[in-house]
Amino acid sequence: MSSEAVVAKPTLKQRLQALMADYGKIAIYTYLTLSLGTIAGFSLAFGLGMAPSSASGVLGVIGAGWLAAKATMPLRILATLGLTPLIATLLRRRKRPEA
Repeated sequence: MSSEAVVAKPTLKQRLQALMADYGKIAIYTYLTLSLGTIAGFSLAFGLGMAPSSASGVLGVIGAGWLAAKATMPLRILATLGLTPLIATLLRRRKRPEA
């Protein structure tokens, strides 16, 4: 019999902490870009064909977009986990001076 310990899969919180430790600002910017894009996308989708005549109408559309974006938070976190290493690699390649 083998006495190997079973290694548990890291939790989402642990994965996010590791991502922050490895990528820092790039992870934050990636998450914020995804969040703002999601809110803007939902707000635009809710507001299409509708021209609010008051500030409360515009705020209502933005509020609905924000609520819909909150519902997609787990997907945005997973997208951040997947996209951040790719974005960091692309940025590092771009910054390298050519010899």
